[in-house]
Amino acid sequence: MNRPTIRGVYRDDPLARAVYSEGAGIARAMPAGVAVPLDADDVAELVRWAADRGAALIARGSGSGMAGGAVGRDVIVDISRLHPIGEIDVTRRRVWVGAGALRGAVDAAARQHGLRFPVDPSSGAFCTLGGMAATNAAGARTLRYGATRAWVTGAECVS
Repeated sequence: MNRPTIRGVYRDDPLARAVYSEGAGIARAMPAGVAVPLDADDVAELVRWAADRGAALIARGSGSGMAGGAVGRDVIVDISRLHPIGEIDVTRRRVWVGAGALRGAVDAAARQHGLRFPVDPSSGAFCTLGGMAATNAAGARTLRYGATRAWVTGAECVS
């Protein structure tokens, strides 16, 4: 498979593939490669590259999901570098975050303004908001506050 031309990292050596062959659950699969995009432009290039080759892309945040959604045989896209946390809008009770933003960091930023992000899965300190949105993650406070879907007002996507 030809390599994508991204500014981030693309690796298909056995060591990189092995590192990304598992997550927190029991699922195991050796990916064809691993891409670590720097920004949305890199992600768009990866999508074009994969479409041209008929390859699948598997988004991965922290790999903390137990269901195995972060592993697979095609190309893993590690979104962990896409982690900005925007300014907290206290009046609207909103913040824009990158897909790789850690839930714990978002909650800490919100708490500085008297707010919080109440969705708290067991991996809450280190899971990413992108992974939470993709799986509609929940947690111990779900009955009171709902799962991730209830707290997302919009998403920017690459197609």
